[in-house]
Amino acid sequence: MAAATTRGAGSRPLLGFRVGIAAHRGSQEQADALRRAGAEPVVGAVLGPVPSARIEALEAVTEDLLARPPSVVVLTSAAGIEGWLGTAEGAGRGSALRDALAGATVLAQGDAAAASSALDVAVAATLPPGGVEGGAQLARLTGGLTGARVAVQVQAGHPAGQATAGLVAGLVTAGIDVVDVAVPVAPPAEDSQAALRLLEAVVEQRVDALTFTAPDEVRGFVALAVGAGAGNEALAALSGDVVPACMGPACAQVATSAGFRGVIQPERARVGAMVEVLGEQLGTGVVRLELGGVDVVIRGALALVDDEEVWLADRERGLLEALARRPGTVVAKAELLRRVWRSDGIDGAEAHAVEVAVARLRRRLGPAGAGLQTVPRRGYRLVSG
Repeated sequence: MAAATTRGAGSRPLLGFRVGIAAHRGSQEQADALRRAGAEPVVGAVLGPVPSARIEALEAVTEDLLARPPSVVVLTSAAGIEGWLGTAEGAGRGSALRDALAGATVLAQGDAAAASSALDVAVAATLPPGGVEGGAQLARLTGGLTGARVAVQVQAGHPAGQATAGLVAGLVTAGIDVVDVAVPVAPPAEDSQAALRLLEAVVEQRVDALTFTAPDEVRGFVALAVGAGAGNEALAALSGDVVPACMGPACAQVATSAGFRGVIQPERARVGAMVEVLGEQLGTGVVRLELGGVDVVIRGALALVDDEEVWLADRERGLLEALARRPGTVVAKAELLRRVWRSDGIDGAEAHAVEVAVARLRRRLGPAGAGLQTVPRRGYRLVSG
Protein backbone atom coordinates (compact mmCIF):
# COMPACT_ATOMS: atom_id res chain seq x y z
CA MET A 1 0.00 0.00 0.00
CA ALA A 2 1.17 3.52 -0.77
CA ALA A 3 2.42 5.49 2.16
CA ALA A 4 1.02 8.83 1.00
CA THR A 5 -2.31 9.96 2.36
CA THR A 6 -4.69 11.77 0.02
CA ARG A 7 -5.82 15.25 0.97
CA GLY A 8 -9.22 14.46 -0.50
CA ALA A 9 -10.72 14.73 -3.93
CA GLY A 10 -12.70 17.91 -3.28
CA SER A 11 -10.22 20.15 -5.09
CA ARG A 12 -9.33 17.37 -7.53
CA PRO A 13 -12.65 16.09 -8.90
CA LEU A 14 -10.91 13.91 -11.51
CA LEU A 15 -8.47 12.28 -9.10
CA GLY A 16 -7.83 8.71 -10.20
CA PHE A 17 -9.35 9.07 -13.66
CA ARG A 18 -7.62 8.94 -17.03
CA VAL A 19 -8.82 11.20 -19.85
CA GLY A 20 -7.92 10.93 -23.54
CA ILE A 21 -7.39 14.07 -25.63
CA ALA A 22 -8.01 13.78 -29.38
CA ALA A 23 -7.24 17.43 -30.16
CA HIS A 24 -3.98 18.95 -31.32
CA ARG A 25 -4.88 22.61 -30.90
CA GLY A 26 -5.06 23.45 -27.22
CA SER A 27 -4.04 19.96 -26.12
CA GLN A 28 -1.43 21.31 -23.72
CA GLU A 29 -3.97 23.64 -22.11
CA GLN A 30 -6.36 20.70 -21.74
CA ALA A 31 -3.68 18.44 -20.31
CA ASP A 32 -2.64 21.06 -17.74
CA ALA A 33 -6.25 21.67 -16.67
CA LEU A 34 -6.89 17.94 -16.35
CA ARG A 35 -3.77 17.45 -14.23
CA ARG A 36 -4.85 20.26 -11.92
CA ALA A 37 -8.17 18.44 -11.51
CA GLY A 38 -6.29 15.23 -10.61
CA ALA A 39 -6.67 13.36 -13.91
CA GLU A 40 -4.00 11.65 -15.97
CA PRO A 41 -4.20 13.01 -19.56
CA VAL A 42 -3.47 10.75 -22.53
CA VAL A 43 -2.80 12.83 -25.66
CA GLY A 44 -3.16 11.35 -29.13
CA ALA A 45 -4.01 14.03 -31.69
CA VAL A 46 -5.90 12.52 -34.62
CA LEU A 47 -5.32 15.59 -36.79
CA GLY A 48 -2.29 17.77 -37.36
CA PRO A 49 -2.00 21.46 -36.52
CA VAL A 50 -3.65 24.16 -38.57
CA PRO A 51 -1.41 27.23 -38.89
CA SER A 52 -2.45 29.66 -36.17
CA ALA A 53 -2.55 32.48 -38.71
CA ARG A 54 -5.41 30.75 -40.55
CA ILE A 55 -7.35 30.19 -37.35
CA GLU A 56 -6.83 33.80 -36.33
CA ALA A 57 -7.93 34.96 -39.79
CA LEU A 58 -11.17 32.96 -39.52
CA GLU A 59 -11.78 34.34 -36.02
CA ALA A 60 -11.22 37.88 -37.32
CA VAL A 61 -13.67 37.35 -40.20
CA THR A 62 -16.22 35.95 -37.76
CA GLU A 63 -15.85 38.99 -35.50
CA ASP A 64 -16.36 41.23 -38.53
CA LEU A 65 -19.62 39.41 -39.34
CA LEU A 66 -20.76 39.69 -35.74
CA ALA A 67 -20.23 43.46 -35.89
CA ARG A 68 -21.95 43.79 -39.29
CA PRO A 69 -24.15 40.73 -39.97
CA PRO A 70 -24.56 39.63 -43.61
CA SER A 71 -27.85 39.75 -45.45
CA VAL A 72 -26.93 36.76 -47.64
CA VAL A 73 -24.95 33.65 -46.64
CA VAL A 74 -23.70 31.01 -49.08
CA LEU A 75 -22.81 27.66 -47.47
CA THR A 76 -20.86 25.20 -49.60
CA SER A 77 -19.97 22.18 -47.44
CA ALA A 78 -21.04 20.43 -44.23
CA ALA A 79 -17.45 20.08 -43.04
CA GLY A 80 -16.89 23.78 -43.67
CA ILE A 81 -19.95 24.71 -41.60
CA GLU A 82 -18.80 22.45 -38.78
CA GLY A 83 -15.27 23.84 -38.93
CA TRP A 84 -16.51 27.43 -38.89
CA LEU A 85 -18.89 26.85 -36.02
CA GLY A 86 -16.32 24.75 -34.14
CA THR A 87 -13.76 27.57 -34.38
CA ALA A 88 -16.35 30.09 -33.20
CA GLU A 89 -17.33 27.86 -30.28
CA GLY A 90 -13.67 27.46 -29.37
CA ALA A 91 -13.47 31.24 -29.08
CA GLY A 92 -16.69 31.37 -27.08
CA ARG A 93 -18.58 32.99 -29.98
CA GLY A 94 -20.77 30.12 -31.21
CA SER A 95 -24.08 31.56 -29.94
CA ALA A 96 -23.17 35.02 -31.19
CA LEU A 97 -22.46 33.63 -34.69
CA ARG A 98 -25.85 31.91 -34.80
CA ASP A 99 -27.53 35.14 -33.78
CA ALA A 100 -25.65 37.14 -36.43
CA LEU A 101 -26.77 34.77 -39.21
CA ALA A 102 -30.37 34.46 -38.01
CA GLY A 103 -31.73 37.18 -40.29
CA ALA A 104 -29.78 36.29 -43.43
CA THR A 105 -31.04 34.70 -46.63
CA VAL A 106 -29.20 31.38 -46.71
CA LEU A 107 -28.23 29.41 -49.81
CA ALA A 108 -26.71 25.96 -49.41
CA GLN A 109 -25.00 23.55 -51.74
CA GLY A 110 -24.93 19.73 -51.48
CA ASP A 111 -24.36 18.37 -47.98
CA ALA A 112 -24.31 21.90 -46.56
CA ALA A 113 -28.11 22.01 -46.68
CA ALA A 114 -28.51 19.34 -43.99
CA ALA A 115 -25.62 20.67 -41.91
CA SER A 116 -27.02 24.21 -41.90
CA SER A 117 -29.26 23.27 -38.95
CA ALA A 118 -26.17 23.48 -36.72
CA LEU A 119 -26.22 27.24 -37.35
CA ASP A 120 -29.94 27.45 -36.56
CA VAL A 121 -30.71 28.91 -39.98
CA ALA A 122 -33.33 28.02 -42.58
CA VAL A 123 -32.14 27.42 -46.16
CA ALA A 124 -33.99 29.64 -48.61
CA ALA A 125 -32.67 27.89 -51.72
CA THR A 126 -30.48 24.94 -52.60
CA LEU A 127 -27.72 25.60 -55.09
CA PRO A 128 -27.14 23.32 -58.09
CA PRO A 129 -24.08 20.97 -57.99
CA GLY A 130 -21.93 23.52 -59.80
CA GLY A 131 -22.93 26.30 -57.46
CA VAL A 132 -23.65 29.76 -58.85
CA GLU A 133 -21.44 31.40 -61.42
CA GLY A 134 -21.81 35.04 -60.55
CA GLY A 135 -23.64 37.91 -58.96
CA ALA A 136 -26.50 37.94 -61.49
CA GLN A 137 -27.51 34.35 -60.77
CA LEU A 138 -27.11 34.93 -57.04
CA ALA A 139 -29.30 38.02 -57.28
CA ARG A 140 -32.05 35.98 -58.96
CA LEU A 141 -31.92 33.42 -56.13
CA THR A 142 -31.99 35.98 -53.34
CA GLY A 143 -34.26 38.61 -54.85
CA GLY A 144 -31.55 41.18 -55.39
CA LEU A 145 -28.17 42.23 -54.01
CA THR A 146 -28.56 45.99 -53.80
CA GLY A 147 -26.94 47.03 -50.53
CA ALA A 148 -26.38 43.40 -49.59
CA ARG A 149 -23.49 42.07 -47.62
CA VAL A 150 -22.71 38.52 -48.75
CA ALA A 151 -20.78 35.97 -46.68
CA VAL A 152 -19.47 32.99 -48.63
CA GLN A 153 -18.17 29.98 -46.70
CA VAL A 154 -15.19 28.44 -48.50
CA GLN A 155 -13.36 25.29 -47.52
CA ALA A 156 -9.96 24.47 -48.95
CA GLY A 157 -9.86 21.20 -50.84
CA HIS A 158 -13.63 20.86 -51.17
CA PRO A 159 -14.95 20.03 -54.69
CA ALA A 160 -17.04 23.21 -54.69
CA GLY A 161 -14.02 25.34 -53.85
CA GLN A 162 -13.14 26.36 -57.42
CA ALA A 163 -16.71 27.37 -58.29
CA THR A 164 -16.99 29.23 -54.99
CA ALA A 165 -13.78 31.11 -55.69
CA GLY A 166 -15.27 32.18 -59.02
CA LEU A 167 -18.42 33.41 -57.27
CA VAL A 168 -16.41 35.45 -54.78
CA ALA A 169 -14.36 37.01 -57.58
CA GLY A 170 -17.52 37.84 -59.53
CA LEU A 171 -19.17 39.48 -56.54
CA VAL A 172 -16.09 41.55 -55.79
CA THR A 173 -15.92 42.67 -59.42
CA ALA A 174 -19.58 43.68 -59.24
CA GLY A 175 -18.81 45.86 -56.23
CA ILE A 176 -20.71 43.72 -53.75
CA ASP A 177 -19.58 43.74 -50.12
CA VAL A 178 -18.48 40.11 -49.98
CA VAL A 179 -16.91 38.40 -46.98
CA ASP A 180 -14.78 35.35 -47.82
CA VAL A 181 -15.17 32.94 -44.88
CA ALA A 182 -12.17 30.67 -45.45
CA VAL A 183 -12.37 27.59 -43.20
CA PRO A 184 -8.98 25.87 -42.84
CA VAL A 185 -8.73 22.10 -43.07
CA ALA A 186 -6.63 20.23 -40.53
CA PRO A 187 -4.25 17.68 -42.08
CA PRO A 188 -3.85 14.14 -40.70
CA ALA A 189 -1.57 13.91 -37.69
CA GLU A 190 2.08 13.38 -38.55
CA ASP A 191 2.53 11.10 -35.55
CA SER A 192 -0.17 8.49 -36.13
CA GLN A 193 1.32 6.23 -33.46
CA ALA A 194 0.17 8.53 -30.65
CA ALA A 195 -3.36 8.55 -32.08
CA LEU A 196 -3.31 4.76 -32.46
CA ARG A 197 -2.18 4.36 -28.85
CA LEU A 198 -5.09 6.55 -27.78
CA LEU A 199 -7.46 4.48 -29.91
CA GLU A 200 -6.17 1.30 -28.25
CA ALA A 201 -6.67 2.84 -24.81
CA VAL A 202 -10.27 3.72 -25.73
CA VAL A 203 -11.04 0.25 -27.11
CA GLU A 204 -9.52 -1.42 -24.05
CA GLN A 205 -11.29 1.13 -21.82
CA ARG A 206 -8.05 2.22 -20.19
CA VAL A 207 -9.32 5.79 -20.38
CA ASP A 208 -12.47 6.96 -18.62
CA ALA A 209 -13.32 9.72 -21.09
CA LEU A 210 -12.26 11.07 -24.48
CA THR A 211 -12.43 14.77 -25.30
CA PHE A 212 -12.99 16.48 -28.66
CA THR A 213 -12.84 20.22 -29.27
CA ALA A 214 -14.04 20.33 -32.89
CA PRO A 215 -16.24 18.29 -35.26
CA ASP A 216 -13.36 17.32 -37.56
CA GLU A 217 -11.62 15.63 -34.62
CA VAL A 218 -14.63 13.35 -34.15
CA ARG A 219 -14.62 12.47 -37.84
CA GLY A 220 -10.86 11.97 -37.75
CA PHE A 221 -11.07 9.62 -34.77
CA VAL A 222 -13.84 7.58 -36.39
CA ALA A 223 -11.82 7.34 -39.63
CA LEU A 224 -8.75 6.27 -37.65
CA ALA A 225 -10.71 3.54 -35.84
CA VAL A 226 -12.29 2.23 -39.04
CA GLY A 227 -8.92 2.25 -40.81
CA ALA A 228 -7.40 0.26 -37.95
CA GLY A 229 -10.21 -2.30 -38.08
CA ALA A 230 -11.51 -1.21 -34.66
CA GLY A 231 -14.54 0.85 -35.66
CA ASN A 232 -17.12 -1.30 -33.90
CA GLU A 233 -14.98 -1.70 -30.77
CA ALA A 234 -14.37 2.06 -30.51
CA LEU A 235 -18.07 2.79 -30.99
CA ALA A 236 -18.98 0.27 -28.30
CA ALA A 237 -16.52 1.84 -25.86
CA LEU A 238 -17.76 5.37 -26.55
CA SER A 239 -21.32 4.19 -26.11
CA GLY A 240 -20.50 2.44 -22.85
CA ASP A 241 -17.87 3.03 -20.18
CA VAL A 242 -15.79 5.69 -21.97
CA VAL A 243 -17.48 9.11 -21.75
CA PRO A 244 -17.32 11.20 -24.96
CA ALA A 245 -16.96 14.90 -24.12
CA CYS A 246 -17.29 17.67 -26.70
CA MET A 247 -16.41 21.35 -26.43
CA GLY A 248 -19.54 22.70 -28.14
CA PRO A 249 -22.87 21.84 -29.80
CA ALA A 250 -21.47 21.40 -33.33
CA CYS A 251 -18.90 18.90 -32.07
CA ALA A 252 -21.52 17.13 -29.92
CA GLN A 253 -23.91 16.87 -32.86
CA VAL A 254 -21.29 15.13 -35.02
CA ALA A 255 -20.36 12.80 -32.14
CA THR A 256 -23.99 11.83 -31.62
CA SER A 257 -24.45 11.30 -35.36
CA ALA A 258 -21.39 9.03 -35.32
CA GLY A 259 -23.23 6.80 -32.82
CA PHE A 260 -21.56 7.86 -29.55
CA ARG A 261 -23.95 7.68 -26.63
CA GLY A 262 -24.03 9.84 -23.53
CA VAL A 263 -22.13 12.73 -25.16
CA ILE A 264 -21.56 15.52 -22.64
CA GLN A 265 -20.70 19.17 -23.26
CA PRO A 266 -20.27 22.26 -21.11
CA GLU A 267 -22.65 25.20 -21.30
CA ARG A 268 -19.69 27.40 -22.19
CA ALA A 269 -17.14 26.27 -24.77
CA ARG A 270 -14.17 26.57 -22.46
CA VAL A 271 -11.57 24.05 -21.30
CA GLY A 272 -12.25 24.74 -17.63
CA ALA A 273 -15.98 24.24 -18.14
CA MET A 274 -15.40 20.94 -19.93
CA VAL A 275 -13.15 19.72 -17.12
CA GLU A 276 -15.90 20.68 -14.67
CA VAL A 277 -18.61 18.66 -16.46
CA LEU A 278 -16.20 15.73 -16.76
CA GLY A 279 -15.69 15.83 -13.00
CA GLU A 280 -19.44 15.80 -12.45
CA GLN A 281 -20.02 12.93 -14.90
CA LEU A 282 -17.15 10.69 -13.81
CA GLY A 283 -17.95 11.46 -10.19
CA THR A 284 -21.20 9.52 -10.60
CA GLY A 285 -19.09 6.39 -11.14
CA VAL A 286 -17.22 6.66 -7.85
CA VAL A 287 -17.90 3.53 -5.75
CA ARG A 288 -17.85 3.44 -1.94
CA LEU A 289 -17.66 0.13 -0.08
CA GLU A 290 -16.70 -1.30 3.27
CA LEU A 291 -14.35 -4.26 2.80
CA GLY A 292 -12.76 -6.13 5.68
CA GLY A 293 -14.11 -3.46 8.04
CA VAL A 294 -12.26 -0.76 6.09
CA ASP A 295 -13.78 2.07 4.03
CA VAL A 296 -12.81 1.84 0.37
CA VAL A 297 -13.48 4.42 -2.33
CA ILE A 298 -12.84 3.42 -5.95
CA ARG A 299 -12.03 6.34 -8.26
CA GLY A 300 -10.88 4.96 -11.59
CA ALA A 301 -7.32 3.71 -11.18
CA LEU A 302 -7.20 4.89 -7.56
CA ALA A 303 -8.51 2.99 -4.55
CA LEU A 304 -8.66 5.00 -1.34
CA VAL A 305 -8.28 2.45 1.45
CA ASP A 306 -8.98 4.23 4.73
CA ASP A 307 -7.84 7.42 2.91
CA GLU A 308 -4.57 5.79 1.82
CA GLU A 309 -3.91 6.02 -1.92
CA VAL A 310 -3.50 2.69 -3.71
CA TRP A 311 -2.82 3.17 -7.40
CA LEU A 312 -3.92 0.15 -9.41
CA ALA A 313 -2.46 -1.36 -12.55
CA ASP A 314 -4.85 -1.72 -15.48
CA ARG A 315 -5.85 -5.33 -14.78
CA GLU A 316 -6.08 -4.76 -11.04
CA ARG A 317 -8.40 -1.87 -11.73
CA GLY A 318 -10.43 -3.92 -14.20
CA LEU A 319 -10.87 -6.73 -11.68
CA LEU A 320 -11.91 -4.42 -8.86
CA GLU A 321 -14.37 -2.53 -11.06
CA ALA A 322 -15.92 -5.74 -12.40
CA LEU A 323 -16.45 -7.05 -8.87
CA ALA A 324 -17.59 -3.68 -7.50
CA ARG A 325 -20.36 -3.41 -10.08
CA ARG A 326 -22.19 -6.18 -8.22
CA PRO A 327 -20.87 -6.39 -4.67
CA GLY A 328 -21.85 -9.63 -2.99
CA THR A 329 -22.45 -11.37 -6.33
CA VAL A 330 -20.09 -14.09 -7.53
CA VAL A 331 -18.37 -13.16 -10.79
CA ALA A 332 -17.08 -16.16 -12.76
CA LYS A 333 -13.51 -16.41 -14.00
CA ALA A 334 -14.80 -16.64 -17.57
CA GLU A 335 -16.59 -13.30 -17.21
CA LEU A 336 -13.51 -11.68 -15.71
CA LEU A 337 -11.45 -12.97 -18.61
CA ARG A 338 -13.88 -11.44 -21.08
CA ARG A 339 -14.07 -8.09 -19.31
CA VAL A 340 -10.47 -7.63 -18.17
CA TRP A 341 -8.34 -9.82 -20.44
CA ARG A 342 -10.70 -9.59 -23.44
CA SER A 343 -10.42 -13.34 -23.93
CA ASP A 344 -13.35 -15.46 -25.15
CA GLY A 345 -11.89 -18.74 -23.91
CA ILE A 346 -10.54 -20.18 -20.69
CA ASP A 347 -7.83 -22.74 -20.10
CA GLY A 348 -5.45 -23.58 -17.31
CA ALA A 349 -3.01 -20.79 -18.13
CA GLU A 350 -5.72 -18.16 -18.38
CA ALA A 351 -7.42 -19.32 -15.18
CA HIS A 352 -4.06 -19.11 -13.42
CA ALA A 353 -3.57 -15.54 -14.70
CA VAL A 354 -6.85 -14.52 -13.07
CA GLU A 355 -5.88 -16.22 -9.81
CA VAL A 356 -2.50 -14.46 -9.75
CA ALA A 357 -4.06 -11.07 -10.49
CA VAL A 358 -6.71 -11.53 -7.79
CA ALA A 359 -4.05 -12.50 -5.23
CA ARG A 360 -2.00 -9.42 -6.17
CA LEU A 361 -5.05 -7.16 -5.90
CA ARG A 362 -5.90 -8.62 -2.49
CA ARG A 363 -2.39 -7.79 -1.26
CA ARG A 364 -2.57 -4.27 -2.71
CA LEU A 365 -5.77 -3.58 -0.81
CA GLY A 366 -4.13 -4.43 2.50
CA PRO A 367 -6.67 -4.89 5.32
CA ALA A 368 -9.54 -4.34 2.84
CA GLY A 369 -8.31 -7.34 0.82
CA ALA A 370 -10.17 -9.64 3.23
CA GLY A 371 -13.36 -8.48 1.50
CA LEU A 372 -12.23 -9.99 -1.82
CA GLN A 373 -13.34 -13.61 -1.45
CA THR A 374 -12.68 -16.67 -3.56
CA VAL A 375 -15.70 -18.91 -4.11
CA PRO A 376 -14.24 -22.34 -5.05
CA ARG A 377 -15.08 -23.56 -8.56
CA ARG A 378 -17.31 -20.51 -9.13
CA GLY A 379 -15.33 -17.27 -9.09
CA TYR A 380 -14.86 -14.22 -6.87
CA ARG A 381 -16.93 -11.64 -5.03
CA LEU A 382 -16.64 -8.55 -2.86
CA VAL A 383 -18.18 -8.91 0.58
CA SER A 384 -19.01 -5.75 2.52
CA GLY A 385 -18.45 -5.47 6.23
